[in-house]
Amino acid sequence: MVDAFVRSMIGSWGNALLDFYLANSLWINLLVLLYALLVVLSRRNFDLSLQSLIFSLQKEYGGQFAQKGPGSILNLLKKADIPWSGSLSKSSLPFITPPGSLWLYPKNIQTLQKFITLEKLVELLKPQHNPKTG
Repeated sequence: MVDAFVRSMIGSWGNALLDFYLANSLWINLLVLLYALLVVLSRRNFDLSLQSLIFSLQKEYGGQFAQKGPGSILNLLKKADIPWSGSLSKSSLPFITPPGSLWLYPKNIQTLQKFITLEKLVELLKPQHNPKTG
């Protein structure tokens, strides 16, 4: 009864599509699950690259970041040799996915620079000052 009601609402193209899905649902669902797994692993890949990049910059310039404001840190990063390629080598998966996205992007320097801007790095590198409460 539900099948007849649904088929009456979706038209001839919808019926053909529904029949195709019912005949191949295992393979279709497997592909969707595989893509979802790739997105999760690619997002982890992005996070690893970002953490590696921040760790490398803090290791090299850490003391300078604590003493400067956001504008000074931005100027320092513009002049610095940012280790983009070193941060990409932290995982073997050839894709990255930034937070908030469901697309897979190739793991290369240009893609990483597109999603991790210098302004974003300044936000992540600037130490947070917590006033002491007593």
